[in-house]
Amino acid sequence: MEDRLIVVEPFAAVIGEEINGLALPLWVPWPVPLDWTFAGLAHTDDGGLGGATVSCWSGHDPFGDLAEILLVCEEAGVGVGSHFAGLPMTYPGTHVGEGSPHARFGVEGRPVSLWVVEGAADRAVYAGEAAGRWLWVVVHPAESSAIVVEPMQLVDARQLGAELTVLPVGELSPRLILD
Repeated sequence: MEDRLIVVEPFAAVIGEEINGLALPLWVPWPVPLDWTFAGLAHTDDGGLGGATVSCWSGHDPFGDLAEILLVCEEAGVGVGSHFAGLPMTYPGTHVGEGSPHARFGVEGRPVSLWVVEGAADRAVYAGEAAGRWLWVVVHPAESSAIVVEPMQLVDARQLGAELTVLPVGELSPRLILD
């Protein structure tokens, strides 16, 4: 997976054609929360093996602490979401979809249920299904997971057109760089 992940600087992503050329949705919060910035994107060059996109956002959690959120859209079995969740598997787990959801986001005007996924201790991880693909929401640090309490509305950045140029752009997140 790591050898197929392409990381794009936030400014280059907004002014270039990279976003419009993606095969899968690139989920972005819309409207962008106050004082949050776009911290880059990553995507796979699927080569017929399945695709994934990741958008990264930096800002403050409801308590005023710095936080980052990664929004991963991937086809089943790709493993990008589980990588960023700190999991050794390629799927979010068997309990996703069982019981009451822990959060709900709006994705292109439709409610999407999200369930907690046990990931690495330093992050909070949620997963659900949106537009026929996995949606992973990875929050750093784990203590900032209150971000998901407020239902976020996500749209596909490919549909934003000229509005892409008004996305607040920040620095590339080191979380997107794979070791």
